[in-house]
Amino acid sequence: MTILNVAFVFGGRSAEHDVSIMSAQQIYETLDRTRYNPMLVGVSRDGKWWLHEDAKQFPVHLESSGAQIAFLPGGHGKALIHRRGGSYTLCQVDAVFPMLHGPFCEDGVLQGVLETAQVPFVGSQVLASAICMDKEIFKRILRDAGLPTPRSLILLRGAELKFQVAQKAVHSSSLFVKPASLGSSIGVSKVTHETEFQSAIDLAFSYDSKVLVEEYVQAREFECAVLQDAERPSKLLSSWPSEIIPADHHAFYTYQAKYIDPKGAIFRMKADIDEAVADRVRELSCEAFRVTGCEALARVDFFMRPDGELLINEVNTIPSFGPANMFAKMMEESGIAYKVLLQRLLEHAIKRSERAAKYSGSYGDGKPIVQAPNTASRL
Repeated sequence: MTILNVAFVFGGRSAEHDVSIMSAQQIYETLDRTRYNPMLVGVSRDGKWWLHEDAKQFPVHLESSGAQIAFLPGGHGKALIHRRGGSYTLCQVDAVFPMLHGPFCEDGVLQGVLETAQVPFVGSQVLASAICMDKEIFKRILRDAGLPTPRSLILLRGAELKFQVAQKAVHSSSLFVKPASLGSSIGVSKVTHETEFQSAIDLAFSYDSKVLVEEYVQAREFECAVLQDAERPSKLLSSWPSEIIPADHHAFYTYQAKYIDPKGAIFRMKADIDEAVADRVRELSCEAFRVTGCEALARVDFFMRPDGELLINEVNTIPSFGPANMFAKMMEESGIAYKVLLQRLLEHAIKRSERAAKYSGSYGDGKPIVQAPNTASRL
């Protein structure tokens, strides 16, 4: 059996740098070494890509490893390694497992680099990544498709918005203020009084140039994992929803509740809901996956109001694989073990790359396909 070189890209320039490291470490420690040879590519906070060669343990500080790495455009996985002293060598990467969260990865930036390099990679491609990362665009896509999502409005830097105007616009006395393109609840505030509103906006703008002001939804919170079949992309597996119950001492499911406070939330891997409700969550998850153009995997997050109305909060194209690791746990509940899940995701990346090469617009001899001229009459 050929052992494939899999590059884990983690860290990054976003505020989710530390979350990314936790995700990558969890996968790295679980990867089947009889099938895959892991290559650790840590992206420092200044954006440099460092290859951690012969690492005795998983690196948590990514300032420098002495060897920078860059993929060659059109190289089908060939990557250039520049070491201290000026020496250069080439290495071969068979697939990439992106574990960068937030801007400069989940927004399609990294996916564009990898598509240019023509190297297989796990997860959605550029467009779906960009759509799901930008909360405003994501909500527009959902609404256009007739899918339910909380009411919201957008605020650009320099614009002014009064608290009462926002309340009226989204029909809510309490509000959530969020950076438009960030995850892990970073920069998010729950606002219940006018005196808190401007400071919440200022905090969100410290992370992004666009801010989302959203209605507060009194609701239960569910998550659903979606996995795409490698051979038949139209076939989706969706898990039974899980439920997250934030602890009373947190105002909502904050960054601290997710990653720092061991008692920050209660996780019910199989939500206590009727089968009809679970089926509706799964159905909406697959619809959201499809209308946003997702591929391979996604985690879809929901609110359910007391009257039973379901609202799609967001779709996460690179869900965390760190200690909380809800996506993998939901897949395990669906009968797919962690190692098998990783294998399926990598197989999906390679199969998609093979299909792309087959239908890339060229014949096997490299000659471009010449289309017949459009002879249709113009009206």
